[in-house]
Amino acid sequence: MKNITRKVCSFVCVILCLALLLLGAGCGEKSAALLKFNMPEKFDQYKTSCVAENDRYSLIWNAESERVILYDRIMDCEWSYVPYESLNSSYNEEGDEATIHPRLESPITVNYYATSTLIDNETNASAQSINKGTYTMKPINNGVEITYYFEKFEFTVPVAFILREDGVDISVDPTRIEENSKYCISSIVIAPFFCSIANENAGKDGHYIFYPSGSGTLLYPTYTGDEGTSTSESVFGEDLNIEKEEMLTPTETIRMPVFGVVNQDKGVCAIIKSGAECAYLNTRIGQKLTGYSYVGAEFKIRGYQEAIQTLFSTSVVKTNIYADGFSPDTLTVGFYPLYNEEATYANMANIYRDYLRDIGSFSESGSDDRLLNLKIVGGIETKKFNFGIPSTAMLTATTVNQAKDMVSEIKDLTGASMNVNLVGFGQSGNDIGVIAGNYKLNSAFGKKKDMQALAELCKTQGTNLYMNFDMVRFSSSGGGLSSAFGKANSTTGSFSTKTYYSINFRTQNADLRSYYLASRAKFGEIAEKIEKGADKLGLSGVSLDTLTSLVYSDYSDRAYYAGANFANQVTDVIDTFRENGYKVAGSDANYFAAANCDHVYDVPTSSSKYRNYSVDVPFYEMVFKGYVSMSGTSLNLATNKNTTLLKAVESGSGLQYTLVGSYDTQLITSGQNVFYGSLYWDEAIERGVKTDIVETVAAYKDYFEQVKNAEIIDHKVINDDVRLTVFNNGVSVYVNYGDKDYAAAEGAVTAGGYLVVKGA
Repeated sequence: MKNITRKVCSFVCVILCLALLLLGAGCGEKSAALLKFNMPEKFDQYKTSCVAENDRYSLIWNAESERVILYDRIMDCEWSYVPYESLNSSYNEEGDEATIHPRLESPITVNYYATSTLIDNETNASAQSINKGTYTMKPINNGVEITYYFEKFEFTVPVAFILREDGVDISVDPTRIEENSKYCISSIVIAPFFCSIANENAGKDGHYIFYPSGSGTLLYPTYTGDEGTSTSESVFGEDLNIEKEEMLTPTETIRMPVFGVVNQDKGVCAIIKSGAECAYLNTRIGQKLTGYSYVGAEFKIRGYQEAIQTLFSTSVVKTNIYADGFSPDTLTVGFYPLYNEEATYANMANIYRDYLRDIGSFSESGSDDRLLNLKIVGGIETKKFNFGIPSTAMLTATTVNQAKDMVSEIKDLTGASMNVNLVGFGQSGNDIGVIAGNYKLNSAFGKKKDMQALAELCKTQGTNLYMNFDMVRFSSSGGGLSSAFGKANSTTGSFSTKTYYSINFRTQNADLRSYYLASRAKFGEIAEKIEKGADKLGLSGVSLDTLTSLVYSDYSDRAYYAGANFANQVTDVIDTFRENGYKVAGSDANYFAAANCDHVYDVPTSSSKYRNYSVDVPFYEMVFKGYVSMSGTSLNLATNKNTTLLKAVESGSGLQYTLVGSYDTQLITSGQNVFYGSLYWDEAIERGVKTDIVETVAAYKDYFEQVKNAEIIDHKVINDDVRLTVFNNGVSVYVNYGDKDYAAAEGAVTAGGYLVVKGA
């Protein structure tokens, strides 16, 4: 019996291996790299020397330790991709030099897989290149390029170190990676330990990692076991064009490619300057193997799709089918040393804001903060039956005339400055149908003249009016796209059909309508048609909620591999709208979109709240306040209205509400989460959101007027419940999220309240 069992197991193993080989057969036929691996006969290397210098910093190659050093001559301090505590040799009681793990000394970590087995693994430049002497060096403008040869795996990675006025950039150009077909590179981590904290400092005051999940969060390192605690979140959210059988559902997404670390009186701010579309930010807290907690950027330069092979009825093999090419974007991370009072997350926000301003990300018009920001929902598609025959009908939640009456009345009752976003008024309502709602108003909501009248009202009262258009998703042919043409390609070269995922089970939800992603080459054409549609409706503003909040690949063109160039495309689309006289709104927007929008709805107000995240901070708002008008979660949709209000107070943002003009039980049971609690007013019972809007705006108005259009220059976490925000016009505000009063030097901050402190 045992022999039979062994034979069956052996047979199953053989079948599984064959399945893996079949699934990966295409991967081994050609490398993703444009260049084939070529091992040089000799390796050109430098003696210890200064390779670049400016008024403050020297970029030094240390031949003895075989590493690049950034030396701050003013502060007499050395920085490197090697942790600060491990830069210099240490000795044990016997006088022997202590060794450090190769990972700590490596400028890059490389993740790869063998094409014969598709088994993923990792290696690093220290173990496989530096220690073997298989690297070459050459001077480049203001720096040095070191090419690391991984002879065992037959791939080569060039890494450039470039001195800047205020730090150093480390970059990799994927188009110059050399590779053979035996082992394939899937991702590269740049300087994984540049931003790190020694385990011996875990739990001490003034030691934390800044991580940009959602609004932003701080991680206070603690020892959590030999392996530590790790997290990884994709920058800008998961590539929407990656097919997965199951999907995590984080509550928030990284919107800004910036991170950092503070070690009491020293710190580092890191900015992903290019290649962020394929980046993940990885953290590991309290790892015993290396002795450090760290945060670093991993670039998944090779796109993939998950593949499932079922054997018999119970055995399942899951693997990745990789693309035939790398992202064409250069991968660059800039590192900025911080000292003393500048070593804070608040100063990291200042550095990142200055960086965005220097590269011209912000629009020249500046911020036009609005006190009240409304999202008015048109309706959803439903089924109706005539003699048992089903057809699609529109379930109307708000007509254009109802929206006009609501906007007029709210303005009269509150006197508030407003932004109004009409969501789900296109041909398919708030559902996915023809691309961009077929660029027109569905007749169920009103006529063209009704929209023109609403636009004229808003113009008269100084309200910004936007209509939302989904430029990305579609499920029906029309508007220049069809199920046969105009769809984005997946890594397999075929069109991909997208599905929703069940929050409870993290698996694909077959009950909701599937959809496609628009070909990225079609963005310009779609935007042009939106302009024509908006012009016919008399609109002066468009909302691009979907486009501004995601990233995806399109393998019909190498320029779009692994999400590449998405930021540039979105920026170009927004710039074109603005150049043609349209205002542009976004929602939960990535930094490249947010920086150029007139208003951003639904900005993140918390992190994903994973267990190793210690305390949330409004880093997103700290960067954009004073440059971009913003509003957070709709107060009437929030789980805790007062907490949501205090989030607005903490950042000085405008208030947001989501409204509908009519109530129907089918709206509540539709599966969309924007209808419950959104009814503006019911005359029969004299109840609705209107009363809350009037009262809340009246209470918030005075404070908002003091901080509108102001920048945030400092922020402090006073304790678990209390925060302090400082604006550049001299106004400060304490916010108390707790259930006990807090005694500030300027006065009492009531539980669940706030205290405004005016400057001299």
